[in-house]
Amino acid sequence: MLHPLDLPTVLLLHKLSFFVAALCFLYVRSQSRESVGLGFLAIGFFLVAMSSTLVSVGKAFQGFEYVLALAGNFAGLVGYSLFWIGMCRISTQARKRREWLVLLLPVSVCAGLFFSGLYVSMQVRTCVFQITAASLLFAAAYTVYTDRLIEPLPVRKALAGTIAFAAFLSALVFVGILFPDITFVSARNAFFVSIVCHFAIAVFVLALVKERAEEGLRRLADLDVLTGVPNRRSFSLRLPEQMRQGDAIVMIDIDHFKRINDGFGHLAGDEVLVRVARELSQRIRPNDSFARFGGEEFILFMPATGLEDAVSLADRARQSVSAIRHPIEDQKVVATLSMGLAVCEEKHCTPHALMKLADMALYASKASGRDRLTLYRPEDFSADSSATTRVRHAG
Repeated sequence: MLHPLDLPTVLLLHKLSFFVAALCFLYVRSQSRESVGLGFLAIGFFLVAMSSTLVSVGKAFQGFEYVLALAGNFAGLVGYSLFWIGMCRISTQARKRREWLVLLLPVSVCAGLFFSGLYVSMQVRTCVFQITAASLLFAAAYTVYTDRLIEPLPVRKALAGTIAFAAFLSALVFVGILFPDITFVSARNAFFVSIVCHFAIAVFVLALVKERAEEGLRRLADLDVLTGVPNRRSFSLRLPEQMRQGDAIVMIDIDHFKRINDGFGHLAGDEVLVRVARELSQRIRPNDSFARFGGEEFILFMPATGLEDAVSLADRARQSVSAIRHPIEDQKVVATLSMGLAVCEEKHCTPHALMKLADMALYASKASGRDRLTLYRPEDFSADSSATTRVRHAG
């Protein structure tokens, strides 16, 4: 016949779960470039595990029992405070201002117990410890959950929920000690379930680091290495399967870019590319898509813009780039742009077809003297007309 575990055994397993979780944090820290916060999580859990050890050791030293018990409470609350700091850092990947002020909490709590003389009461010590630990855990869960708006990783909800549940268990222990007649769960069962929570927290922290690394790799795969703007692959993935009326595509080319490379070197050409890409990317709207198409070519997709707005936006971007003076070898080099613009005038058209029309308009801009925006119109590019002589220029 199976017998339930007694409270001392559960408390021992509870303490060991903190040690194991701390070792997991240290392992993740050693295997990941992301070390921000993981060390604090490990130290915090080690201190929480040591808190119960100090309480147990105190029982063997008559006269120092209450002092060591209070020291155990202090170590545990410092541990939970460091856990909060670590969770904030791993969640935001940055330090927060005045985060160390949280350590005033365990100092003030334990100082209050000591000077009031209430530290000799195990019931008071336990109640204060559990409710303070619950508050710090809830704060950590709140931070992880709210930061999902900045970094929407799927594991955030699971991690925040697990930490919040651990806080809820500490609150239940507090209620059970304070109001033993209305307790919903025994302290033994609450401590036993929290063992699973500690392992789950370690697993979800590992998952958070893994998902963040994978997301970083995906972002790198979608960016052009030189300019930092999206690449052709990611641009193609963001395009709809069918364009709608009013959608616009702009093909962009830096004029005489080969002359810059030949005259000043490829490094100078790279600097020009980067600055042009940065200027263009700053000119797009939130719903627009912009990318380096290849070489010195860029592409811009403006959904639901319409002809007049598309012409206005594209030409302003062209003029802003043309106004830049690139300092190269004590010279001021100007890199102008040729643009070709095509607007979907039907209910539906394919992205490939619209890009082809914009490309035709781009070549018309080049043939007509460069440094200009050309709008594609069917009558200007008909089979029996010359695009180089009849093309209409915008702006």
